[in-house]
This record gives sequence, structure tokens and C-alpha cells, in this order.
Amino acid sequence: MKKNYLVSLLFFTITIAFVACNNSGKYPGFKKTDSGLYYKFYVNNNDSVNPIIGDIVTVEMKYYTKDTVLFDGAGRSFPLRLDKPQFKGDFTEGLAMMHKGDSATFIVSADSVFLKTFRLRSLPPFIDSGSMMYFDIKLLKIQTEEQLKKEREIELSQLKEKETEDLNNYLQKNNIKVKPLKSGLYYISLKEGKGRRAKAGKTVKVHYTGRFLDGKKFDSSYDHPNKKPIEFKLGQGSVIKGWDEGIALMRTGGKAKFIIPSYLAYGDRGRGGIPPYSTLIFEVELIDVK
Repeated sequence: MKKNYLVSLLFFTITIAFVACNNSGKYPGFKKTDSGLYYKFYVNNNDSVNPIIGDIVTVEMKYYTKDTVLFDGAGRSFPLRLDKPQFKGDFTEGLAMMHKGDSATFIVSADSVFLKTFRLRSLPPFIDSGSMMYFDIKLLKIQTEEQLKKEREIELSQLKEKETEDLNNYLQKNNIKVKPLKSGLYYISLKEGKGRRAKAGKTVKVHYTGRFLDGKKFDSSYDHPNKKPIEFKLGQGSVIKGWDEGIALMRTGGKAKFIIPSYLAYGDRGRGGIPPYSTLIFEVELIDVK
């Protein structure tokens, strides 16, 4: 009886020590690699493969300090090339530990992230030296660069076909009978101007509103903080081709609508919030020419 009691007591003591060891220290619940990376898995698909150096991993990511969210990509995914760790405890070491479908949190030195990964010359004023950053990562896909390239080519081809279809539907739905110019630009006069004609090399001042084919507004000079028209030299390539061509057809005081296919706008790359192969619609007012 006494022997069994001692064995039970010993087992209980070892268990408590084991639990305390795994849940004590700086970050309870986290494990630590030999390099100093703290990690905690929420989903761990051990039966699938890990990415290797050079692979492209598509992830959802959020990173933050103890009290400040620096980036939250919730609901959005983006590809990262898995490179060799740039410092001991680099979160890329954590990426190499993951499998498709995994989710985990990694704790990394903020100094190393900003100075070695982001390659800043000094820490931002809101980051304390010696502080830590948390990376919440969900790994969605693992691909080679060649696989990603082929997938991207297919996606762009589909977007290109869809642009033509969407433009034809827009023209039909809005009963637009105007024929495109030789370049493919649709120019629709809304109000004839009576002042100076815009010419290449002249500085023009314009107000504008830009929309997608579905009517969603993506930019407008009227929404800018000072609500002032923008100025630029016409015909110098400082704006998209559709603008250079369309504004050159206007006189001061005139208003026009431009329907601009993507190859006269931002093409197969897009820009900012404008996706690749997007036909854009602008309502433009020519305020001045000088």
C-alpha cells in the first residue's frame, strides 16, 4: 500500500513538473526551436509535405506587437517565396515547419524583423527595442515557382476574356452606340467646351471620377482632401494612355466620359485597387489649359 502511494505521488509530481515546464516561462503554451523561435500550432497536418527553400507559399497573415496590430490580412491571401532564415529565430523557419492547411503563431524579435527582414535602417518610433512580434499564419497552398507562373497565366487569360464580355454587356445595357476610336477608346461628349483646346505639352487641370463597369467608384478628385482638380502635362505619359488621348479631344469647360479598355489603362498588372484587365470609366471635366 505504502509502495503504491509513493509511486502515485512520484507520477503526480513528474506530471506537474512536465505541465509547468510546457506552460511556464515567457510564453505559456509555446514551444521553442534551438534557434530561439517560439511557435504554437492550432492545426498541424503532419501527414502532408513541408515547403522547401524556393517554394511559393500562399498564406493568410496577421502580425502585431503586444499592443499594436501592424498588418491584418484577414480574408486575403498572398504568395511568399520561402527563403533561408535571415537571422536566428526568423519566422521563415516557422513557415518551413508548416504543411498545407496548417495554422500557427510565431513569436519573433521585432528588432530583427524590421532591421533584417524589412531592411529598415532603424526601428520605427512605435516599436521598442527588445520587443517581440507575433505572426499569425495560415498556410493555404504550397507551389513551385513554375506552378505559380502557370496558374497566374491561366487566371490572366480568363480575366482578359471576361473583360471583353463585361465591356460588351455594359455597352448593350447602357445603350451606348458610340463607336470606339481607332485606339479602342470610347469618347462620349457630355458637354462641349468653348475655351482652349487641350494639346500635348500643355498643362491641363481636370476634375474626374473613375468607376468600374459595375458602377463602383474607385477614385475621384472631388473626394480628395482639398477637393482640387489635378494638374499634369498632357501627352507626356504621366497619366494613362486613355486620358492623354481623350483629354486632347476636349476644350476648356467641356465634360466627357471615357470608356477605357485595360490596354489603354493599367493592363494585365492592374494598380492599387484596380485589378488586371479592368476596363475603366471616367467622367472628366476640363477646368483649364495653360
